[in-house]
Amino acid sequence: METNILKLLAVADIASIGNVLSGLFAIIAIIIGDSILAAQFLLLAVICDALDGTLARKFKKDRSPIFGETIDSLADMVSFGVAPAVILYKIIPTVFSFIPMLLLVICGILRLTRYNVIASEQTGPTTVFVGLPIPTSALMLSMIILANINNPYLIILVMTIMAILMVSNIDYVKVADKKIIGILGILTILCIIPPVNDLLLKLPSYIVLVCLLIYIFGTLIMELFFKKHNPKLKLPIATHKNDLHKK
Repeated sequence: METNILKLLAVADIASIGNVLSGLFAIIAIIIGDSILAAQFLLLAVICDALDGTLARKFKKDRSPIFGETIDSLADMVSFGVAPAVILYKIIPTVFSFIPMLLLVICGILRLTRYNVIASEQTGPTTVFVGLPIPTSALMLSMIILANINNPYLIILVMTIMAILMVSNIDYVKVADKKIIGILGILTILCIIPPVNDLLLKLPSYIVLVCLLIYIFGTLIMELFFKKHNPKLKLPIATHKNDLHKK
């Protein structure tokens, strides 16, 4: 059994390290009171997570599945579980924010653990995710901050629902269309650059926010009101041990 860290590390793992460092810097940024910078680092963590999945598929022969899956999950827990929880409490310092804050951490770790269990028992390309993918929590909170949405109760409600959806059995389709991914990627990068986002009247933030809401709640509505009455609409669950992108 190989125990040398340098030999275990693969190219994709570097992206996972970038992911967790971005999450750490997001926490530091919100502690010093810079919510915009914190949102930027959360988005950077999302981008690193996306790169991790892409690199894992491209260099899968060079990566230990167990090592890669573990480092990826630990990085995701920091960037998409702990960091959003801390940021949420700092921007809404009330007792009510404890609800989504605790749920983001608890549901996040349960979500990632379940994903790893499923991935260890099933094969085939990923088509759907059981429960809401955890990076959406960081993406949503970042867009809320960058779009300058200040209603605390609305934010608390949305983040609470998202945390619960992470541990649900609702099937969320994996977005694989390269054009959609490319457009959202460009918009996300524009959001990371505040002068550009402000110059465009925060339009990139609003577009990504609307896309997120459609993906999250559109899928929920489909699941509750359409798939329940038409089982044929149910998508097969398939995951792959080496597909570590977006838990």
